[in-house]
Amino acid sequence: MKTTISACWMLAFCFSIGACASSPQPRPQLQPQPVAADNGQPKMQAALVALQQAKGELEAAAANKGGHRAKALGLIQQAIGAVNAGMQYAAAHPTEVGPMEGPAAPEPVDEVVPEAGRQPHMARGIIALREARKQLVEAKHDKGGFRVQALGFIQQAIVQVREGIRFANTH
Repeated sequence: MKTTISACWMLAFCFSIGACASSPQPRPQLQPQPVAADNGQPKMQAALVALQQAKGELEAAAANKGGHRAKALGLIQQAIGAVNAGMQYAAAHPTEVGPMEGPAAPEPVDEVVPEAGRQPHMARGIIALREARKQLVEAKHDKGGFRVQALGFIQQAIVQVREGIRFANTH
């Protein structure tokens, strides 16, 4: 009798071990990781490249622009700073979603720049600024206000480049 009870206990123990070993272990619950805004900021990066191109073109242009070229270069530098700050902000706040900007201005990126025939660097500078503007408009979220700030600097820089073209054409 004692042997039967021991055998039953042993059998029960073996079944319990087998049941524990064969039962699926609960998987740890994985918390969904927030996706960074723009998944690495491709539009902001593209805008930064276009701004660098615009800066290079204006630096290569002749300096006889009545101070407008220099003002445009300063505005481009401020836009570069705002784009960089926006990317840093988005990286630090990956779940924050701000308002999206409206559609891009109707002016196409590849449009010929009126009056800039004798000033190819200034014309290419405007085209690069248009590309930067387009990329920023298409970027997702507000980036802590830095994206909109960069758009403002770009628009002001375009105005200054156009004024520089006009000045050079009349002087």
